[in-house]
Amino acid sequence: MSVGAPESSMGQLRLGIVVSVFGLAYFFSLFFRTVNAVLSPTLEEELALTPVSLGLLTAAYFLGTAVSQIPIGICLDRFGPRRVQTVLLCVAASGIAMFGLTESVPLLVFARFIIGIGVAGCLVACYQGASLWLSDRHLPLASGLYLAVGGIGALAATQPVSFVIGLMDWQTMFVGLAIIVLATAGAIWMAAPDPPARPQLSWKAWRSGFGIVLRDDRLRRYLPLSALCFGTGSAMQGLWAAPWMRDVSGFDADAVTWSLTAMAISLMIGSALGGWIGSALGRLGISFPQLIVGSALLLILAEMALVFLPNRLDLLSWLLIALTYNPVTLSYAYVAFSQDKSFIGISNTVMNTGVILATFLIQYALGIIFSLTDASETHTPYLYAMAGLIALQLAALAWCLGARMK
Repeated sequence: MSVGAPESSMGQLRLGIVVSVFGLAYFFSLFFRTVNAVLSPTLEEELALTPVSLGLLTAAYFLGTAVSQIPIGICLDRFGPRRVQTVLLCVAASGIAMFGLTESVPLLVFARFIIGIGVAGCLVACYQGASLWLSDRHLPLASGLYLAVGGIGALAATQPVSFVIGLMDWQTMFVGLAIIVLATAGAIWMAAPDPPARPQLSWKAWRSGFGIVLRDDRLRRYLPLSALCFGTGSAMQGLWAAPWMRDVSGFDADAVTWSLTAMAISLMIGSALGGWIGSALGRLGISFPQLIVGSALLLILAEMALVFLPNRLDLLSWLLIALTYNPVTLSYAYVAFSQDKSFIGISNTVMNTGVILATFLIQYALGIIFSLTDASETHTPYLYAMAGLIALQLAALAWCLGARMK
């Protein structure tokens, strides 16, 4: 299949199926990233989890995703998205089934780790596939649609999950999801084509490329801001927003679930808008640094409202957080613009590894901090933790702005 005219080499129906099943894989990535926010009360009750155990259980997903980024990047370049994504989704299905078939906390943590590995390549496989199968004029639209589909996955992990676990237990739900993910892997294997053969970077070139990328000034300026903003937003939406709403805002269980649903919709809108704006920056007269820094500033302001104006603007603040934390990762593209074309994949891999590893650390650390909550001061650890994250984000923003905007 010629990359120059990919759409003419594949029937429209088959092309639609291929693009859809890769989008479905990314749907599952966001679903499993956020589902514990709704499941957390049930898991705490049935498994007697402490905040530390719950934080580790949920954060294990991000650890699995982080440690597998570089190997997945290498494999995608060498074997193509069809083969790599099929294998990874089979790995994910095994972790999902394990999560539904055990009640041992260590095994549940390991299962989340395996799920994280299995869905770690979903978005980059989507992007690589789109570049192989779609013409250049359709790439921005496809990127925005993939991000929006991921947002739908986060939405499906809220009120719909609450409805489903009213009909069956969470273990049965996970076993069913494992079967669906396995079927998605089979669909990708049967429908997607392999990429045309092309020269590969040697291992020596890969090693030198990492050195060049790590010395890049843009990467060193934008990685801390991206990691702290995305890590905070994702850790909160994926787990800790629900306890905050319960303990600080005083929401009942139904209000928490609906608020998480609204956050998922906000994430979907923010992701789609970020993808669209990112592809239309020139026409809109907006630079990448302006969009990245503007999103970070709005995120920080929303977090400040949670800390300094508790119980007044809480829901609006959570919606703004969900709207803005994902567009900060448009820094990936801005950093990649400063790299040699041969090292763009390495640049994205390094950025993604740092951001996801930071998310794991933030989510787990918040569990440790929130375990200090006592009956008389249920809200204090939440406020102190968020204030600390705000301070780190402001420092990262100052460091980022210390570079010349290019």
